[in-house]
Amino acid sequence: MKKRSSSIAVSKLARYASDPNSVFDKVDAGAVKYGNRAHNAIGAGPSAIKFAILAAALIAAAHYLGFI
Repeated sequence: MKKRSSSIAVSKLARYASDPNSVFDKVDAGAVKYGNRAHNAIGAGPSAIKFAILAAALIAAAHYLGFI
């Protein structure tokens, strides 16, 4: 696994010194991208079709085994 360095590179410090707003814009863009991905993952719950198929399979298995 690749280890990330925790120190700030000189080029990043130079970029911050030349244009501080560009650094914040880049961080904001990354946060928006991560937030959108997390929001989409949360909203992607199980669908009704998958639930119906699972319920039908459980009922069929219970009927086959004599529980119903």
